[in-house]
Amino acid sequence: MHRSGTSAVVGSLQQRGLFLGRHNTRNRWNPRGNRENPDVVRLDEDVLEASGGSWNAPPAHVGWEEAHYERARGLLREYAGRPLWGFKDPRTLLTLDGWSALVPDIELVGVFRHPARVARSLAGRPELPVADPLELWRVYNERLVELHRGRDFPLISFDDEPADLARSLDRVAELLGLTGPADEEPFFKEDLRRMETEPGDLPGAVGALYEELRERAM
Repeated sequence: MHRSGTSAVVGSLQQRGLFLGRHNTRNRWNPRGNRENPDVVRLDEDVLEASGGSWNAPPAHVGWEEAHYERARGLLREYAGRPLWGFKDPRTLLTLDGWSALVPDIELVGVFRHPARVARSLAGRPELPVADPLELWRVYNERLVELHRGRDFPLISFDDEPADLARSLDRVAELLGLTGPADEEPFFKEDLRRMETEPGDLPGAVGALYEELRERAM
C-alpha cells in the first residue's frame, strides 16, 4: 500500500546491491526519492486505467492488453543483462498477474504499515485524494495477504522498531542473494518515518487483516 514504507525498503535493498535502473532519487515529499522507475509506474497506471480504475480506486478486475505486455517486455529486455534488478511500485499489488505471466519466477518483497498511520500520511498529501483511506488500505493489503497465502515471500512490518527493521532488511537482502555491502550511513533513518499517530481502534475487518499481517511478518 502507498505510504507504507515501500521507498525505505527498496532504497535499503538498493544500498545492499539491488540494481534499480532508472529511478526517482528526489521527491518533494521524500528527501531521498521514492525510488520508482517512471516507466513501470506509467505502465501500471495505464493498466489500471484500461481496467476502469486507478491507484486510489482499484478496479474489480485488472486485465492487461497486448500493448501493455509489449511495453513490459521492452522494460525486461532493457535490463536483461543484469543478473538481478528490481522495481518498486505499490500499484504492482494490483497489476502483478501481468508481470508474473512474463516473469513466472519473479521474487516478491512485501511491506505493510498500521492503517491509522497510512491514513494520517495520506491526509498530509492533498495531491493524493482518497475518499476512504482505511478502505483503500484494506483492498491493497487483502491482496498482499492473498499473495502471501499462495507463495512464501519476505513480509516486513514498517511499524517495527528501527533495530528490528534493519535486521529484517538484512535478512531480505540475504534471501535475494544481494552481496554488496551497505554504505556506512543507512539509507533509512528513523527521522524519515513519521510515527506521531498512535494506533487506535480499527474497524473489525481492517483490524483483523492487520493482525494477520503481523502474524505473517518476518
